Amino acid sequence: MSITHEVEELAADQFRCRILDSGAPVDYGRVIELWRTSAAFRSDFNRVLADSPLDAFRWETPPITINTLGREFEFVLLSAASFIDRPTDSVSFAEFFTTDNANEGVVAFANLRGDSTLVVPSPRTHETAYGHLASFVRSAPPTQCDAFWRVLGAEVHRALDARPLWVSTAGGGVAWLHARLDRHPKYYQHRPYRDA
Repeated sequence: MSITHEVEELAADQFRCRILDSGAPVDYGRVIELWRTSAAFRSDFNRVLADSPLDAFRWETPPITINTLGREFEFVLLSAASFIDRPTDSVSFAEFFTTDNANEGVVAFANLRGDSTLVVPSPRTHETAYGHLASFVRSAPPTQCDAFWRVLGAEVHRALDARPLWVSTAGGGVAWLHARLDRHPKYYQHRPYRDA
């Protein structure tokens, strides 16, 4: 496995990224499997995000179903300048945080309405590492970054069925990193993914 990535600038402060293996595009099903099973891939994936030129960003993927796992995996990073230097909100998800070392404190739970699954890291270092995805991949403990992608992969795998599933991070409401698994593109900004 020789994983690389290809980045395309879509507009000012908007980038699309594709994951490649020996130069060939990797499909969504394989990415989900690698998130679940490959520490090396999770480390590489985390590095791709950490190396983004954006100080803060939203991460959005196209919708996926059990029938479209063969679709080429890609994602966009959209500048989120309003996330920079804002106070973190460790209160909103505090009831779900854990000191248990299972999954390095990364937890998954339903949102208040029960229409989304959230994947959230419990605090393990200074709270500024948890304000948004860019801060997390650059500042959180590497073992927790690894667990975040592993848990996300497991949750996506579990949720897959014939209905579209949108996987993203938004963060405009709660200033604490949370990946979202939604049946509707609730907070999506990238129109091609939102309208797919």
